[in-house]
Amino acid sequence: MALFSTDVAAKLAALDRSQAVIEFALDGTILTANANFLAAVGYSLREVKGQHHRMFVDPAERESEAYRGFWASLGRGEFQAGEYRRVAKGGREIWLQATYNPILGPTGRPRKIVKFASDITAQKLSNADSTGKVAAIGRSQGIIEFALDGTILTANANFLAVVGYGLEEVQGQHHRMFVDPAERESEEYRAFWAALRRGEFQAAEFRRIAKGGGEIWIQATYNPILDPAGRPIKVVKFATDITAEVAKRRQFQLLSLVANETDNSVIVTDPQQRILYVNGGFERLTGYAQAEVLGKKPGEEGCFGRAWRAPGRRRHPARETASQGCDAWHCTEASIRQPPRLSK
Repeated sequence: MALFSTDVAAKLAALDRSQAVIEFALDGTILTANANFLAAVGYSLREVKGQHHRMFVDPAERESEAYRGFWASLGRGEFQAGEYRRVAKGGREIWLQATYNPILGPTGRPRKIVKFASDITAQKLSNADSTGKVAAIGRSQGIIEFALDGTILTANANFLAVVGYGLEEVQGQHHRMFVDPAERESEEYRAFWAALRRGEFQAAEFRRIAKGGGEIWIQATYNPILDPAGRPIKVVKFATDITAEVAKRRQFQLLSLVANETDNSVIVTDPQQRILYVNGGFERLTGYAQAEVLGKKPGEEGCFGRAWRAPGRRRHPARETASQGCDAWHCTEASIRQPPRLSK
């Protein structure tokens, strides 16, 4: 019997060292609390002893039917466990992972409540931060999740809008449904998934096939998710639709090829009229090298004249002419036209 009592006392002492412990009467009045609990809530024992548990509870909760039901169930001897939001000294919010344990008397009736708790405030804040970041990404990017074999687990609305499918059409299917037939049978595609299964991150621009066979381009990262032991358990893909950007890039490349074959002066600008490209004909006509004009607007500060010519530089006859009213002789990415002749 003495050995049993010693063992129980040792276990209780271990709990007291590692856990926050507080004891209540059946009506919620605080009987005592250990140093760990008092440190978590910021009070001394003198400040809490004889007070009611509600001192740690938000005003809206303490007046609720659920709170009254909580204490009624403890009074009946029913165990309670969960994560609890509590209010520490000064109104500071804390979170406790806790169990409320009715202690029974010799007749089997509850006589007090002992609460064992761990402060999980930092963990809750970290989880909230991570959840918020994931939610923000989900609002702005396409997200799709895969099992390690490439089977689709789920996808968000942004991703589904890009590929044109409903969730029920893709869930349980393989990633290859978005891949060109020639690519999906390739060694490179098999190696791509093998690398993901090894936990290797993948990022690039990817050509994919949407519903109906239409081509789309996405800027994407494939991110292996690891378990606590560091083993991959699934793959999460974050993607942005860049189909329009790739089409514009192809158009620009085509325009550049055409422009390089003509002796005419050609300028290609972006929608804000900043120069993206000039051909050799432009350089010969104006005397300005491509590096001098890229990123500038054809008409700004006297067009290609005074604003861009450093003092003391040798003047080019065409450069002098180019500064005299040249605001019409450039083109956008959507068209190439021969500029008007400049007066001699």
